[in-house]
Amino acid sequence: MGCNLAKFKNDKNKIMTGKNRLLMIILSESAHLLWKTRCKQAIKFENNIEKHHSSTEIYNRWIHAMNMRLKFDKLLTNSKRYGKKAIQAEKVLKTWSGLLLNEDGLPDNWVHLSGVLVSMVPCHPLGRKK
Repeated sequence: MGCNLAKFKNDKNKIMTGKNRLLMIILSESAHLLWKTRCKQAIKFENNIEKHHSSTEIYNRWIHAMNMRLKFDKLLTNSKRYGKKAIQAEKVLKTWSGLLLNEDGLPDNWVHLSGVLVSMVPCHPLGRKK
C-alpha cells in the first residue's frame, strides 16, 4: 500500500513524524475496515441490499478501530515487556496529541493512563437511546 508515501512537513521543511504516522494509521485502518465490511457483505449476506451496513454502524466501527489502535500504541510503549521493540512514548504522544477526548484534562504524558479515547464518540442508531 502507499499509505506511507505522503509526507507532511513543517515551515522549516522538516518531516512531521507524528502527522505522517497518524495518516498511515488512518489510511491503513480505514482500508482494512472497508475490506472487512465488503467481505462480510459479499460472503455472509450474499450482497443482500436489505442487510447493508448503515452509515452509523460503519462510523461506529471506524471509531472503534481508531480507539483500538490508540490502545495498542499505548500498550506497545511498555519497554519492560517489549524491550528494544517497544514504541517510544514520545512517538505515540506526537501521533495522537490533538485528537483525544478531554485532552485538556489529561497530563502531558497520558500514554500510561487507561481510558484515553479518540475525541470522536460513537453515534447511536436512530430510535435507540442508550
